[in-house]
Amino acid sequence: MPKKGIFIVIDGIDGSGKTTIADFLRDYLKQRGYNIMSLSSPSDSENGRYLKDLLRKKDSNKIKPEKWVELFKENMDESQQIIRGAIEEGTIVIIDRYYYSSLAYLLDPKQWQAYSELFFKPEIVFILDVDVKTGLKRVEEKYKKTKEKKAYFEKEKILKEVRKKFLALPQFLKDNIKIIDSNREIKDVWFDVKKEINVLIDKK
Repeated sequence: MPKKGIFIVIDGIDGSGKTTIADFLRDYLKQRGYNIMSLSSPSDSENGRYLKDLLRKKDSNKIKPEKWVELFKENMDESQQIIRGAIEEGTIVIIDRYYYSSLAYLLDPKQWQAYSELFFKPEIVFILDVDVKTGLKRVEEKYKKTKEKKAYFEKEKILKEVRKKFLALPQFLKDNIKIIDSNREIKDVWFDVKKEINVLIDKK
């Protein structure tokens, strides 16, 4: 068990398999005897629940990008305090979305470096890359089961641009970012993620 914990981020466009891979990773590391904390963004705090509801309101398209940035930052600031405390206690923290989503969905690349410096850095970031049409198909299949409404950003035109920005992140940031092809079967995506995690943990 590492003296300090490890902070792992899973990110990517909607329908890329983030939640499934985060769940696989949590279960795998628990089986190996590690203390695990699983988080997501937006969080389950009062602020996070408000943000989740706002994303699915009919008039959410009227909200300006800078307001979205403010709301997501408030929510991530809450999560950062929790993450830092858990890491100090030797816990492995896995978060489904982090500030990389704000960069890709809301900010111009010129703003990325300065914005990223406001946050606690993860040891590794997995960007799950999926074709937009495939991602949206997965989202629609999920919502048929859950009866949830589509979120504001879950539109083909928006996600095509967001995907390009996710893929550009390694060119702008020094963070340890791994782009994983998520168009494949989930078992193949998981194989690649697990391989990287094993290397990371063995170095600790």
